[in-house]
Amino acid sequence: MSGRSVYLDTSALIKRYVIEPGTDVVDSLYEEAHKGYATIGFSIWNIGEASVVFDKYARMGLLEDGRKPLEKLLGESRLLLSLESLKLIDITQDLLMESIKLVFKHHIYIADSLQIASARKGFNHFMTADKKLAEKAEDEGMTVILID
Repeated sequence: MSGRSVYLDTSALIKRYVIEPGTDVVDSLYEEAHKGYATIGFSIWNIGEASVVFDKYARMGLLEDGRKPLEKLLGESRLLLSLESLKLIDITQDLLMESIKLVFKHHIYIADSLQIASARKGFNHFMTADKKLAEKAEDEGMTVILID
């Protein structure tokens, strides 16, 4: 990866497919990725977490069908992978072990520690809408883009 590379946690990723505060920031990043000016990334875990959020939003009546934004996420991810503008992080045993260490170090959920550990796989920015997670990522030396 060269240039700007940004890891998106689930709170940031959701904003691409559901209009809410911060969507414009994520959309701008995706435009850069589509043009080849930036590389974005997230882990396969984020896709699972996003599906839970989309389903929850549908049950709350905020989305008509939670599967539609998931299909868009998967389709756009395939396109960005083919453009080499997306780096998809696999959940490996080593990554999980690193995440567990972060759980005990920062007293955070495994899902949050997995985001930090995944972002260490070659990204120079960490994008999130979660203030607590942003603080922990900064504690780990990451350059954070906090979406308000």
